[in-house]
Amino acid sequence: MMRPRISRRRLATVLAWVGLAACAACADEARRPDHAPTAHVPAAVAARAAVADRLFPAAVEDSLLAAEQDLPTGARIAAWARRFAAADGVVYRFGPEAGGYVADGALVADHVQDCVSLLYRTTELARARDGRDAVAWALRTRFAGAPIDSVAGADGRVDYDHPAHLDYSLDMIRSGHWGRDITAALTGARPDSAGSSRYPAGSFTYVPGPDLRGDELADGDIVWFVLAPDHPAGAKLRHEYGLVIGHIGIVVQGARGPELVHAARSGLSGRYEGGTVVTVPLAEYLDRVGKFGGVVVTRF
Repeated sequence: MMRPRISRRRLATVLAWVGLAACAACADEARRPDHAPTAHVPAAVAARAAVADRLFPAAVEDSLLAAEQDLPTGARIAAWARRFAAADGVVYRFGPEAGGYVADGALVADHVQDCVSLLYRTTELARARDGRDAVAWALRTRFAGAPIDSVAGADGRVDYDHPAHLDYSLDMIRSGHWGRDITAALTGARPDSAGSSRYPAGSFTYVPGPDLRGDELADGDIVWFVLAPDHPAGAKLRHEYGLVIGHIGIVVQGARGPELVHAARSGLSGRYEGGTVVTVPLAEYLDRVGKFGGVVVTRF
């Protein structure tokens, strides 16, 4: 099947999509769930978002957001992650593909997710007072520092090729906008010794999968899966595309320890078939998915 032609920057984005992120705002503000975003929401963007596909009707979404205002941000992120995992009709779609949120220039498309869009929506909703506020957070974070009118068209579509939108997850982690990087404080943390074609060895700290302790994780922590340099797929992504992070998910605490909520493109035998947002024990996921050697953890 022929694919639509895309710009060179979009092509780079497709290849690096597991690392797509927007950032570069103040971390202290991001950790305050009651902090009002300063981003202006253009009328066309607001109108398009108002009729967008949502997990719940707008009134229900607003009611949930109002009821959870006093919860810590991490607890709110986890609550929204659980809702996405429990919802019917959520499908996996890689953002730049036809019908994906990038291809459609969408800020809200709740029943179509990849790992980055799931991160976007859960963290935006977790910091919002109502649905419109969540859209303001989306503009402020996905295109941080850019004049809003420069990223949004007259039809309300946003441009994910805009330079303000970052393409690599390690850059996102470094910004601090998506929570502070707590990895160095965790048991077993060590420098990445392999690097990539973009990042030199020692650029970041991670925790190898076998060393990760569940009792050191909290509801709503963001886990960024580090590509294993000794795995063929991980090595290829590091050397050819510069990636060091290959996937993103959200921690929710279960009865038997931390679980991972993530948008799964493919299945995990005996656990799930893929193609939607799923929940799986985090330790099992790390043990069974060989291309990931460990995690970086950020916390709001």
